[in-house]
Amino acid sequence: MKTDKITIFGLFEKQKRYLVPIFQRGYVWTQENQWQPLWENILEQVSILRDQTTLSSSIRNHFLGAIVLNQIPVMARQVACSEIIDGQQRFITLQVFLAAFRDAVAALNNQHLNSQLALLTYNSALEVKPEEHFKVWPTNAYHDDFQDVMQSKSAEDLAAKYLQHWYYRKLRPPRPPIVDAYFFFHKCISNYLSELDDDQEQSAAGACQSNDLMNDRAMLLYDAITRHVQMVEIELEKEDDPQVIFETLNYRGVPLEPCDLIRNFLFLYAIRLGIDVDELYKKWWLDFDILSGSSGKFWKEKERQGRLMRSRLDLFFFHYLGSKTARVIKMNHVYQEFRDWWGGSDTQRDIDTEMKAIKDASAVFRSLMVPSTESRFGLFSERLKILDTTTLYPLVLWLYTKKDNIGDQEFEGILIDLESYIVRRAVCGMTTKNYNRIFQSVLTKLQKDTVLSRSAIRSILSSFDKESDLWPADSIFVKEFILRPLYRFLGPQKTRMLLKALDLSLITSKQEGNIKDYNSLTIEHVMPQETNEQDYPYPTEDPGPVPWSQQRQIYLHSIGNLTLLTQSLNSSVSNGPFKIKRGEIAIQSQLRLNAYFQSLSDDFQWNETSILSRSGDLAEQALKTWPGPVNNTEGS
Repeated sequence: MKTDKITIFGLFEKQKRYLVPIFQRGYVWTQENQWQPLWENILEQVSILRDQTTLSSSIRNHFLGAIVLNQIPVMARQVACSEIIDGQQRFITLQVFLAAFRDAVAALNNQHLNSQLALLTYNSALEVKPEEHFKVWPTNAYHDDFQDVMQSKSAEDLAAKYLQHWYYRKLRPPRPPIVDAYFFFHKCISNYLSELDDDQEQSAAGACQSNDLMNDRAMLLYDAITRHVQMVEIELEKEDDPQVIFETLNYRGVPLEPCDLIRNFLFLYAIRLGIDVDELYKKWWLDFDILSGSSGKFWKEKERQGRLMRSRLDLFFFHYLGSKTARVIKMNHVYQEFRDWWGGSDTQRDIDTEMKAIKDASAVFRSLMVPSTESRFGLFSERLKILDTTTLYPLVLWLYTKKDNIGDQEFEGILIDLESYIVRRAVCGMTTKNYNRIFQSVLTKLQKDTVLSRSAIRSILSSFDKESDLWPADSIFVKEFILRPLYRFLGPQKTRMLLKALDLSLITSKQEGNIKDYNSLTIEHVMPQETNEQDYPYPTEDPGPVPWSQQRQIYLHSIGNLTLLTQSLNSSVSNGPFKIKRGEIAIQSQLRLNAYFQSLSDDFQWNETSILSRSGDLAEQALKTWPGPVNNTEGS
C-alpha cells in the first residue's frame, strides 16, 4: 500500500474520477452526526486562518480520516479512475459541499474563486461517457440525486425539483439525503458569508454585506476547506486484497450493516470471476436499493429484532441464512455466517444462481413482513406477525423453495399445521422461548429426508412430548380455549386475530364474501365489562363452590363473550342490555361470527351459562381451523 497525506485541493484538482463500486451501500451521513460536526470543524479552520498573524505562523490542519483507493485501468481517452474502497461518504459529502459553496458564491462574481471551484467539481477533459465529467460517481441508486446537485446552478433551481409542501395534511416523501446535504451546507455557507464579525459594530452591517467583505470571507473559507482539511490517502497495490481491507475498515464513521458487507462480498466475488457487475446489480440487487415502502426505502425500514431495531434487509439475510444452514444464527454474526456458508460449498458457487435464489427468497420474506391476506399464505403471514413468531421464518423460507415440488394443496396444509402448532400453544399459555431451536430441529430433519410431505411435518411436530415443545391435543386445547380469559391473557390484537380467523372459517360458498378490513373492527364484550344484575342476571343453576359473581370476572373475557363489531356499532351498543344489543348486532353485522345472535330471542338471558355454550360452539370451529397432532390424545 502507498500512503500519503493529501488535501481536498490535491484530491480533486486532478482530471480524475473516484468511482463508488456498485455493490457498496448508499449515502448514509446525516446532519446531526456528520454534516454539522464537519461544518464546525471547517469554521474552526477559518478562525485559525483569520487569526494568523504572520506568513510563517504554523497552521494546524484538520484531519478528516483515511481514504482507501484502488486504481482501475481505463480505455484510451477516458478520464483516469480509482475505486473507493473506503471513504465514499467523505467523497460524496465533500463534492456536495463544494457544489453548495460554488452556488453560494456565484453572485460575488469572483472569477478566480469560480474557476477554482469549477476545477474541483468538474472534469473538463474530453470524456467517453457523460458521467466522466463528475469527480465522484456514487452507486446506481444515487446517480440522479447526485447529478441534480452537481449540475445545479443555484439552490433555487434545485429546490424547484425537490419542492416539499403539505398536501391534504400529508407531507410528501422526504428529500434524498444527498440533496438535503446540499441545502444544509448552502445555508451554512450563505449565513457565514453575510453575518457580522463579533468585533464589528451593528451599524456596520451595510459594510459587512459589501461584495469585498463577502469575497474576503469566501476566500478564507476556500483556503480552509481546500488546503487545511487533510486526509490520509491509501492506494492499494496489486498484492493487496480490497475485500480484506474493506472489512478491516468498515467500522470507520457509520458502521456498515451486515447486508452492506454481504453486498460487497458478492460483487467482489463476481469481479474476481470477470462477471459484468453492472448487469448483475440491475438484475438481482437494484430492488434492494430502490424498492419503496410506507415510509421510504422498503428494505432500509427498521423492524424490531429482540431489543434492537434492524433493517429489513439485515433481517432477511438473518432468516435466509437460517433456512440455508438449519442452524440458530446470531444477529451479530450474520456476515461471518454468510461467508462461512458461502465457503462451505464443495464446488464453486454460481453467482447468478445464488443471487437469483436470494432475490426469490426476498420476495417471500417481503410477503411475510407485509402480508396480503388475499391468499392462505398471506393469512398465515399475518398471524405469524401478530403472534410475534418470526423464529418460524427460516423454515417457511425453505419450505417455499419446495412449493412447486409438493403442490399448492400440500403446501397449504403444511401452513395450517404450523399455524395450528403456534396458535394452540398461544391459547394454552405455553412458552415460546425455545421456538428457534424447535423449528431449527424441524428444518434439520426435513432437509435430511428425501421426500417432503405434510404428513412428515405432522409426524415431527407430533413427536414433541414436553410442555416446552408439545403440540397441544384437542382435549387440552378445547379446555383452555373455553375457560381461559383470552382477552385478558392474549390482549386485544391476538384475540382479534382469533376471532377473525374463526369468522373466515365460517364463510361458505353460500355467503357473499368476507369483510375486507378486519383491522377496522373492534372487540366487543357482549356482556359489558361493567355490568349490573338487572340487565345481566346471574344463572339460576348452582354455581358450585365458586359464586357466580367471582366466575363472572373470568367469563367476561372468555372467547364466548367476545365478538367483532365496527367502532360505531360498538359505541352505540357497548353498555346496553342484551335485549337491545342482540337486536342491533343481528341487524347490522355482516360477520358470520355474529350470525349466532340472529337465532336468539329478545328475552334470551345472556349470562355465564350462555357464554359457556357459545365458547363450546366456537371451540368446535377452532378444532376445524387448527387441527391437532397425529396422536390426538390427552398426553400429546
